[in-house]
Amino acid sequence: MKLKNLLMQVFFVLFLLFSFQTYIIPQPTVSGNVVNAGDYSSIQEAVNALGDEGGTVYIPAGIYKISDPIVVKKSEITLMGAGSGTLLLNTNEEGKNTIELLSGGSEEEKRIWRVKVCNMHLKGNEKCGNGIYAYYVNEIYLNDMWIDYHGKSGLYLDYCYENPRVSDNNIAYNKEKGILIDGCHDIVVSANELEENGTGVYAKDIFNATITGNNIDDHINYCIHFVNALGSIITGNMLENSKGECMIIDEKCNGVVITGNILRQPGDLRIKGTMGVTITGNAFDMTKGNSIEIEESNLITISGNIFSGGPDDRVYGIVMRDVKDVSISGNTMVKPLEGGIYILGNENKYINITGNTIKNPSGKSPGEFSGIRIQNTSHSIISNNIIIDDREKKIMRAAIEETGNSDYNIITNNRVNKGKSDDIVTTGKNTRKEDNVVN
Repeated sequence: MKLKNLLMQVFFVLFLLFSFQTYIIPQPTVSGNVVNAGDYSSIQEAVNALGDEGGTVYIPAGIYKISDPIVVKKSEITLMGAGSGTLLLNTNEEGKNTIELLSGGSEEEKRIWRVKVCNMHLKGNEKCGNGIYAYYVNEIYLNDMWIDYHGKSGLYLDYCYENPRVSDNNIAYNKEKGILIDGCHDIVVSANELEENGTGVYAKDIFNATITGNNIDDHINYCIHFVNALGSIITGNMLENSKGECMIIDEKCNGVVITGNILRQPGDLRIKGTMGVTITGNAFDMTKGNSIEIEESNLITISGNIFSGGPDDRVYGIVMRDVKDVSISGNTMVKPLEGGIYILGNENKYINITGNTIKNPSGKSPGEFSGIRIQNTSHSIISNNIIIDDREKKIMRAAIEETGNSDYNIITNNRVNKGKSDDIVTTGKNTRKEDNVVN
């Protein structure tokens, strides 16, 4: 009996010790040269106290009103808060930034390296500047922050050329951009929540970017906007409810892969003046216009995407104008309100449309739209597609239409039925129409 009581007492003591350790509020763990901003009259004074070897400025919980930017001009420096309890409140109304990370210039020897800002809340106002402005900072790392209500952008990376990383932040209600990236390469933007900024992620003059696993919602303009981006991937993102297009790939982009994203309400992708874009395995849901619209581009692959409409059946298809070297395969769309796949414009060449399923097109305007339509298109193939209008009263115009100055095309092995006007319509003298199944 005594042994049993002793064991019970030991168990109780261990339980108390475990519980105490479990519920202690964790403190940040840092090593090296560390200064506590609470020991100085201002955060800037604490930053200035670090030597050339760098170190960490720990900013305890509290509200810090910022009328002038906190400026970092040295390498190897970390600004670390105590979580959302560390609030840097920008009270400036003359366009000044909350934090500035500044090199001495664009020359290689003047750039600063390995600056990190993390674990704090930056809050602005509609007349202040950016949350963080960084200029020629290599290997910058920005993570675990709340950045909101700034008059410009949440984060502005200005020629932070080498390996910038932005991850696990909540960036919201900033007037211009959530994240603005200009002139950077080897970029990672991952696992961020962006909401109700002007544009979610805007990137120009970049290459080797990875934009992955972000939730980008309710934006005033666009969710993602690329200009002159090379060799980059946009994957696994949730894009929803922007007032403009969900995604724009614009002006001289090359080698961009867009895969595994959900684009919904408006659910649309716009591409213009680009070369080498792959669009695969995405879901386009409840779009307000053409789900994919591409102009004046070449080397385009569109494969394995789903086009759906939600409870309102808001489904739209693919429209391309003045394109060449295009492959469209394995896509599925049911009840598109207009046409399924439309190739329009003055001249299109080398288009391969194969293995797609298009069911019940032209839902909005009976008799006006077809499943596939090619205009002024030559040296192209339409094969092995299923294009069906199985409604009791047919409203599809035709399954496949060749129009304008189209010629030298092959339309073969498609499973179609007749629409209001015809099943397969050709105009080119040298176009071959053979081995299609029509009923």
